[in-house]
Amino acid sequence: MTARLLHGRPIADAIQARSLERSAALQARRVTPGLAIVSVGIDPAASAYAGRLRRGGASIGAAIEEVVLARGTTEETLAETLESLGRDPNVHGILLLTPLPSPLDEAHIVDHIAIAKDVEGMNPFSMGLLADGRPQFIPSTAEAIVEMLKFYAVPLHGAHIVILGRSTVIGRPVASLLLEEDATVTIAHSRTVNVGELTRAADIVVIGVGRAGLVTGAMLRPGAIVIDAGINVTPDGIVGDADAESVSAVAGAFSPVPGGLGAVTTALLLRNLLTATERQLG
Repeated sequence: MTARLLHGRPIADAIQARSLERSAALQARRVTPGLAIVSVGIDPAASAYAGRLRRGGASIGAAIEEVVLARGTTEETLAETLESLGRDPNVHGILLLTPLPSPLDEAHIVDHIAIAKDVEGMNPFSMGLLADGRPQFIPSTAEAIVEMLKFYAVPLHGAHIVILGRSTVIGRPVASLLLEEDATVTIAHSRTVNVGELTRAADIVVIGVGRAGLVTGAMLRPGAIVIDAGINVTPDGIVGDADAESVSAVAGAFSPVPGGLGAVTTALLLRNLLTATERQLG
């Protein structure tokens, strides 16, 4: 048995086609959608994401500005940088790349992202609306997971879905989205005991931890759907959180890394940028 591969490119292309039309309408009003990508230090996975956003932004005529701060940047300086971008009328969306280096506290830093420009849904206000079922901006990887499952007609109503990882940009928001689809959701994390017992009982397994090879075929029931949201930069290239070879031998369908969620995540973040720009223009 070899798993069906769930490729993200067809989904991303459809989103980008519509985004190109929306961007053209903004350009006709002499408005160029502007995204500021803020990073502290260099994280290989985050840098790969920024590169995809540069290319995707260029394809729809958006202006992508990278604000790169040194690893030793203080919390005060980072907060001031975010607040300055929030006041800049040429910046319509702000993306803070994570993880942040220690001792920066992401939980406090995201408070300084302007709500109207919070295209990754990181501000507590945005997160609260999502948890309440009234999202303004949805974290793009979390939304990409649901978009992919729907595109490939994977039944969600009543499905038992196990999510590995409880981050605020993948695990928690995707749990909220899947609950809205009437799925039964379990979140496992670093303190969960007997993770394999949970995943072997799941119809769908979503992985977003950042550990290469974390999930193997032995942790799955035959025919399960596996969505891999992990990005790990290794000497052999970018890989996901799943051991692709063993998972493909057991799963019914599997999103590969690369080739899976990455393109969809990028397209959705840029779609959020256009939405933010349109709202700011009234």
